[in-house]
Amino acid sequence: MILEMDLFKQNISSLISVTDTEMDQILHAFNIREIRKGGTLIKENTFCNHYYFLEKGLLRMVYHFKDIAVTPWVIFEGLFFTEIVSMKSKKRTNVSVEAMEPSTVYAIDENSLNALCDKVKSFERYLRLTWEETLYGFVEIKVLGPYRSAKERYEMLINDKALLQRVPQKYLASILGITPYSLSRLRRPKKI
Repeated sequence: MILEMDLFKQNISSLISVTDTEMDQILHAFNIREIRKGGTLIKENTFCNHYYFLEKGLLRMVYHFKDIAVTPWVIFEGLFFTEIVSMKSKKRTNVSVEAMEPSTVYAIDENSLNALCDKVKSFERYLRLTWEETLYGFVEIKVLGPYRSAKERYEMLINDKALLQRVPQKYLASILGITPYSLSRLRRPKKI
């Protein structure tokens, strides 16, 4: 069954050229998952063998370590993603992915994705381009971020209005690696 998949189709068409037949093959390869607010897409301590595209909603990655849960990343509409550490290592994940809003996700398992890439060669290019964009954003915040001041990291985020409006302050602070109190100080208007 081909659903609307409007954002997914737009995303694909903006990055690669495909025929109508190829687009149908791509869309048919994915399954839909509806996740209620507070629901879980990927559970901690499970194996991840799917790739996902977020059509609608907002998700957060939660890293679990001992008794601590940290939000290192949020996933917005239009992102193709997975829990890559579990996927490639074939080990159980320390990460969960939870819905911060009711969400619609398209899922494809690793074997089906490989078969799809064999059928629609240009889809491999789509994957490369989407992974490059995701990796770029992650490196900017997580890899290079610690070498920037909290203020510089915050200023990078304020360019993304959707992030500031939709993500609670405690999660923004976690993404930035600072306390919610420090984030509220950064957000305060400067006195003249």
